[in-house]
Amino acid sequence: MSSNPPSPSSVYPRIRTAGFLQSVQPRLDEIEALGGDREAQTPVAYPFAGDSGLLVTYAFDTPTQFITLTNEGMASLGLTPEELHVRAVDNMLAKVLPQLGTQDLVLYKALVSGGDFEACLLLVPGLWEELTNDFQGELLTVVPSRNVIYFMDSKAGFEASGETIDPGQILGLMCAAAGKIRAEAGPHGLSDKVLALTPDGWRVRGSFADPSSSLSSG
Repeated sequence: MSSNPPSPSSVYPRIRTAGFLQSVQPRLDEIEALGGDREAQTPVAYPFAGDSGLLVTYAFDTPTQFITLTNEGMASLGLTPEELHVRAVDNMLAKVLPQLGTQDLVLYKALVSGGDFEACLLLVPGLWEELTNDFQGELLTVVPSRNVIYFMDSKAGFEASGETIDPGQILGLMCAAAGKIRAEAGPHGLSDKVLALTPDGWRVRGSFADPSSSLSSG
């Protein structure tokens, strides 16, 4: 958590699990016990994509690490929550656009940005609309860790050597790969949910444990 006023140009979004807010409670308890302002030192955080188990938080970049932005830090910037979000996303895009790209994994794709910002690219729906404008069905994506995000077309199969792999099989393979990455990521693991981009934003369609439900929900 931050105590020195950050610069607006150094603030970036960070996607975290809902457990992050629980993890900072002991520190906030200490601050309050010492007469400090608990609310001021609470991290700025908002739920993301319903029951995905994810939060949008913000941090400012220092020479050694990212430092989580608190309510006090946001006030020092003189920005509203909406203005903070726009500025943070703009800062991120300026950093990652030069190396942003997709990786074809044959059955599905990965979005690659570097800097551990892959998960945060969920905050740029316009980017996903460009990447998937030729999709036949819904965009389905999984974000097992902060630097891995896979996606696929919910209605696109794959044919090779006379055999057809249907979307359900592809989604199952994508979720299996994502599940291994999430387990290996430890504290940097994120969601076990399958997300879909809808006109109303990202929505949970299913989970790694039951990927087929993601197709029946679309």
